Amino acid sequence: MTEQQNAKLREVIASTIAKVRKYQDRGLGEQNTKASLIEPVIEALGWDIRDPDEVHREFKPTSRDCPVDYALKLLRKPRLFVEAKGLGEVLSDRKWIAQVLGYAIVAGVEWCVLSDGNEYRFYNATAPVDAEEKLFCSIKLSDGDVEKTLSLISRSNMEENLIDVLWNAHFVDRRVKLALQQMFATSDRGLIRLIRKMTPNLEPKEIGESLCRLDLRVESLSPMPESGQRRPAAASKPRETQRRPRPTPESKRAQQTKTFVGVALKDVIAAGVLKTPLKLNVHYKGHDLEADLLPDGTVNFQGKNYPTPSAGAEVARSTITGRRMSTNGWIFWKYRDDRGKLVLLDDARQRYLKRKAN
Repeated sequence: MTEQQNAKLREVIASTIAKVRKYQDRGLGEQNTKASLIEPVIEALGWDIRDPDEVHREFKPTSRDCPVDYALKLLRKPRLFVEAKGLGEVLSDRKWIAQVLGYAIVAGVEWCVLSDGNEYRFYNATAPVDAEEKLFCSIKLSDGDVEKTLSLISRSNMEENLIDVLWNAHFVDRRVKLALQQMFATSDRGLIRLIRKMTPNLEPKEIGESLCRLDLRVESLSPMPESGQRRPAAASKPRETQRRPRPTPESKRAQQTKTFVGVALKDVIAAGVLKTPLKLNVHYKGHDLEADLLPDGTVNFQGKNYPTPSAGAEVARSTITGRRMSTNGWIFWKYRDDRGKLVLLDDARQRYLKRKAN
């Protein structure tokens, strides 16, 4: 999202919070909640609510299916479902969760959101886990400081697949954390052997008793909170009693990706990191594809301009595969830098971010 779009989103969030506080004790009902609270947010996230090819109300995958309130589409293909409930409804109710997940699974849509206009619950419908674990995160506009999380479902960031990258890190981190917690809690023999190998002067019994006494904590390095929870404040335990798993490549990438929210090609060009017009190239499945990066930040492929590198990459891939697939254009396209070396377009984005941080 651009800075202008971010400013608009902040303005709409503030306006929505005021409405939530005004109507929370009156009971708006579902239709008024959609019109007054949810649709302004969807529009501020960059979705054209007046274009049925982009925001399809009462969407049915087939004529026999029950409709979902909103299907947000990219290239006319549903990318995200939003199911609305009246302000103040208990969104953790299993019947609402089963409903929205059912809609998404039937339609083959990965991401869905359940909202009452104040609370937004993000679900990965296709994750191979129980329904409760499909919840990625839950936020309330009235709690404040939710702009970055909410912007994960903006049109531009859904094109860039940022939420997929963060989910993958979250999915791995959660399982590693549970495994470590179980090992600590049960004084796992394998863990005891590993500790004894590092401290041979201690006996297994002593190590096991120590594990029972210590309050060992595993804190996630993922930029997203645990499902449905705010990140807890730092514990006031001594530093030596807290353990952190070594950050995985996925979690490092997710941490980096968080800083990419709001970066557009035109920002990188305006900063002088890229000089346009510029040739973009990729060798994909034995074929050489070429596009042009234009001064306004659009990508021209086969005579047609695309607003983001991902939109252009998706179309370019489809000329080889015969079908359109979500594609991260920043790591699809390459260009030749000042030394003539072929590098990822993402390298320019990282240089831009480093320059901006200094």
